[in-house]
Amino acid sequence: MLPGVFGALPAETQAGLLSAGRTGRWGRGDLLFHPEDPAETLLLLTRGTVRLYRLGSGAREVTLDVHGPGDLLGVPALLRGARYGMYAEAMDDIEAVLLGQETATRLMSSLPAVSVAFTEQITRQTRGVQERLSGLVFLEVSQRLALALLTLAAREGDWLEGGQLALRDRVSHQDLAHLAGSTRETITKLLGDFRARGLLDLGYRRIILTDREGLERAVRDPLR
Repeated sequence: MLPGVFGALPAETQAGLLSAGRTGRWGRGDLLFHPEDPAETLLLLTRGTVRLYRLGSGAREVTLDVHGPGDLLGVPALLRGARYGMYAEAMDDIEAVLLGQETATRLMSSLPAVSVAFTEQITRQTRGVQERLSGLVFLEVSQRLALALLTLAAREGDWLEGGQLALRDRVSHQDLAHLAGSTRETITKLLGDFRARGLLDLGYRRIILTDREGLERAVRDPLR
């Protein structure tokens, strides 16, 4: 079964979508596409996390968004003659269904439910970008970090009794910096502050969230 809104499609529609595409796989750190690449393929992410970014002044990487299972990558492929306009980097091992431009257009024409799902997902992602930009403007880094941790937790499953959850995926301080729109040094310091406040515990390449309600409060109110 496909993830996200595509998982709500009838089984035969999902099967048709899968059979129309091909499967692509990448490892952590691999680039799926570059800004100047012609946008010829739409990607439906089925496993893993991908970071979209551009290079700013001094070759500084500016993270635009982070996508997980059920998200669409390379949406410019729905436009003729477009380029991707950004880098897409795998943050862990990922898998995606690849749909060529003509194939995606044909699916949307022949399967109205797929067209609706594409529209809904693109709308969700557009809203997500707007919320991310608002967060960068109106939230302090500590709030954005707490929000990033809770977002990762939502992908992991259920919290244990007592409000604890171990993030299964390998999440580096740099990964969290990308998610929170900050620097690795700042995130490392804040993680230490979070641990001192009993919000989480740190292990080798592992983060254990220990206070869900505390993290939710940290989203509402910056650390003092």
